[in-house]
Amino acid sequence: MGASILPIAPNQPRRNRRTLVSLPILAAIVLLTFIQFSIPRIFTQNSFPSQRLSDFHLDRLKSGLEKCAELKAPYVHYEFPISSTRTNPRWNPTSGQNGTVVLRNVTLFDGESFLNGSVDVVFARGTIKSISPLSETAFETEHAQIFDLGGSYVTPGLVDMHSHHLVSSWPGSSVADDANEVNIAAFGPLTPFVRALDSIKPYDIATIIIASGGVTSSLILPGSANIMGGEGFMVKNFMNGGEHGEDVVEELLLEHGVPQSSRRRYMKMACGENPKRVYDHTRMGNAWIFRKHMSRAKELMEKQDHWCLSAAAALESGDSNTIAALVKNDSGKGNLPEELELDSSVAMLRGKIGVNIHCYEPEDFENMILHSKEFGFRIQAFHHALSAWKVPELIKDSGYNITIATFAEFGLYKQEGYEANLWAGKILAKHGVPVAYKSVGEVLSCDRCSH
Repeated sequence: MGASILPIAPNQPRRNRRTLVSLPILAAIVLLTFIQFSIPRIFTQNSFPSQRLSDFHLDRLKSGLEKCAELKAPYVHYEFPISSTRTNPRWNPTSGQNGTVVLRNVTLFDGESFLNGSVDVVFARGTIKSISPLSETAFETEHAQIFDLGGSYVTPGLVDMHSHHLVSSWPGSSVADDANEVNIAAFGPLTPFVRALDSIKPYDIATIIIASGGVTSSLILPGSANIMGGEGFMVKNFMNGGEHGEDVVEELLLEHGVPQSSRRRYMKMACGENPKRVYDHTRMGNAWIFRKHMSRAKELMEKQDHWCLSAAAALESGDSNTIAALVKNDSGKGNLPEELELDSSVAMLRGKIGVNIHCYEPEDFENMILHSKEFGFRIQAFHHALSAWKVPELIKDSGYNITIATFAEFGLYKQEGYEANLWAGKILAKHGVPVAYKSVGEVLSCDRCSH
C-alpha cells in the first residue's frame, strides 16, 4: 500500500494574498477617517484665527452701524389725531380701570373750545374710547360704571411745562433739594449730561396736591443755575400707580411702558441773571462757554457721521482690512466715536431733544436764537420769558415755532421780572406766537392752574 497523499489546499496562498492586500486598504480607510473628522477641527481651532478675527471685526462693524441708525432716527412724533384703537402702555389692572367708565351728560371743553350740547365720555383701560352726543352713546350698562354729571364741566388734564417738584420734594429742605447740579470745580455751568430722572423722589406728596389742581402731567426740569442744566422728564402726577403700588420712579414717567428708544427727550438751559450770578460771568463769558462746548459737540457729530458713512461703504465692499481699521480697540482709536459727556449735546444738534430755555429779556432771546442758528439746534420753548411780549416778531421770525411758557400773573420778583405784563399772552397770541401758562413747580402756583 502506498503512502497516503495529503491534499494540497489550493486556495491557501490566495487567502494570504487577500490578507496582505486588505491591510493597506484598512490603513487607507483609517487615514481618510482621520482626515475627514480630525484635520478640519485642527484647522478650525488653530489654523484659521484670521477668519475668526475677521468675523469678530464684522460683528463689531454691524453693531456700530446699528448705533448709526439710532443716531439718524428722527425725533419722536406722536400720532394726531389719536386713534380710537390705541392702547395705554401705562395701564395695569391693579391700579387702572378694570371696566368701562362713562362720564354721562357733561359739558366738555376739549382744550380749544366747548363742544355743543351735552356729551358722554367713555373710558376703558386708561384711554378715551369715545366722545358722543348724549343720546347716541352705546355701551353695555351691566359692564360699565356710569356717573351722571348733570351737565358739569369736564376738561382734559392740564399739562405743566415747567416743574421742579419730585426733584425738590415738598415741604422743602436743603438735603432733599436735587434740582441744580452746582459744583464749580467739577463741572462749571455746563451740565447737559445730568438727568432730572436721577433726582426724582417718587414719594413727594407735592404730586398729590398738584394733581388736585387738575395738573395731571408735568415736565420735571433741572433748575436754572447752569447754562445747560441737564435733561428733563415728563411725569404723570399719579403716585404708586404701578402694579404693586410701590415708590418706583419709572412708574411715574408719562411714557412708562414705551420703549426707551421711542421716548421723547428734553433739555433744560438757562441764560441771563441766574448763571451770571452763580458763576460770576458776564453774558459774554456765558455765551463763549456755551459756544465752545457746542463746537466740541458739533465736531463729534461730524466724526460720527464720517464713521457711519465709511462703515457702510466698508460693509458693502467687504474689504476686511478697511473693516479692521474701522473697529480697532480703544487704544487704536477705532469704533464709532462716542463721548458720554457730549451725548445729550450731540442729540440736540441731531434734533432729537426738545430745548427748553429759562430766559427773560430781549437780548437773551436774540442771543439764544443766534446760537441755535450757528450750531443747528431747535428751541422748543422760552420759559418764564416775561419780556417776550416786547419782541414777538423776533421770536416768530426764528422759524422754530417757539412756545412762550410763561406766568399768568407772576412777576416783579427780580430785575428780569420787572417787565411782567398781564396782557403779554394776548399780545404774543395776536402775533402768532404760541403761549402756554405754567407754574414753576411750587405747590401754591400749581394747585391754582385750573382757576
